[in-house]
Amino acid sequence: MRSRDLPLWPLYALFAGFPLWWVLGLGAFSPLLCSLPMAAALVIRGRIRAPRGFGLWLLFLVMMLIAATQLDTAGRLAGFAFRSATYLGATVVFLYVYNCSRDRLPIRRVAGLAVILWVWVVLGGYLGYLVPYGELSTPLERVLPESLLSNEYVRQLVHPTFAEIQAPWGSPQVFERPSAPFPYTNAWGSHYALLMPFVFMILFSEGSRRLKIGIGLLAVASLVPAFATLNRGMILALSAGLVYAALRFAARGRKGLLAGLAGALIVAAVAASTTGVLDTIGTRTDYSTTNVGRQTVYLEAFRGALESPVLGHGAPRPSETLGISVGTQGHFWNLMFSYGFPALILFCLALWGLAWRTRRPRSDALLWPHVALVMASFMIFYYGFDGGLQLVILLTGAAAALREPLA
Repeated sequence: MRSRDLPLWPLYALFAGFPLWWVLGLGAFSPLLCSLPMAAALVIRGRIRAPRGFGLWLLFLVMMLIAATQLDTAGRLAGFAFRSATYLGATVVFLYVYNCSRDRLPIRRVAGLAVILWVWVVLGGYLGYLVPYGELSTPLERVLPESLLSNEYVRQLVHPTFAEIQAPWGSPQVFERPSAPFPYTNAWGSHYALLMPFVFMILFSEGSRRLKIGIGLLAVASLVPAFATLNRGMILALSAGLVYAALRFAARGRKGLLAGLAGALIVAAVAASTTGVLDTIGTRTDYSTTNVGRQTVYLEAFRGALESPVLGHGAPRPSETLGISVGTQGHFWNLMFSYGFPALILFCLALWGLAWRTRRPRSDALLWPHVALVMASFMIFYYGFDGGLQLVILLTGAAAALREPLA
């Protein structure tokens, strides 16, 4: 390693070591904790570079931090600290990857890190599928004061459960939806969806045939916990992402990739139909009224944002009509309600700007991080991105794509 190369162990600690962070109760803090040695290494090495448009992201972070002035309780301050840690940690990871030597950290190794995390996500899904009522008491939970643990959001982060157990009134069945190693099933679905482009990158690129066979078999096996989540947003994101990728590869003359992606869609569709997953999703939707609930809370988030349009409210607040918090049913609405319209605009410009700037990759491999960014561009309307590694995944791929002239 050249003397000025950045070490890779902090990235491995974050991606490969995530189960350890989860068991310790530090999963939500892992981006910030692993970013500390990254920040130190960047400062020591000097000459920190950033891509064009990075200023928009920095302005967003400034507006987010200013919004903390609107917090009114210690519990909401704690939730704000958790969310801010994710943003700040993801920012450092982005700069770290962007400044890493291309020889030291090629795009295939970036994909390898993402696939390692995907393996943990799949295994966690199986844990929730097989032991849905399981939970962990973590070391962090034992040392936190009761005043913090009384905050529902904080407790869910530091006291992991393996699945969300839902029993809507009148439903003929209880829905056991895997969530490990994340607090919520929707978080599992969003991580799974955003990591799949990197899985396809490995499957459709040159490399070990045995490795690709192993990953392919695990991808098929991963449909079991994926379908068990009954996650419509995940299915929508993956379907749209694969169709978009197929069209882009067809335009590049890669008919083999087009056929492979079409085959993957057909296998998933047939599996979903024959296993009765679609019927179960329909039953859950009928009894949980999630569509009506989301529409109601979205409208409530917009009206609430109008009351404090510049700085927002600092954090989600309890809904006046439903038993959930306003600003927790999608990242777009969270930003609007919690941090105000200027922060929302800056975040969207930064995210959509990354998707736009990576639209013309110089190699097939670099198209996959772009696909993940395109998926995220509409996933933000129904998924939260501030309670896990979603932003880390997106910004890692974006940094590698922007920095990497060759695969």
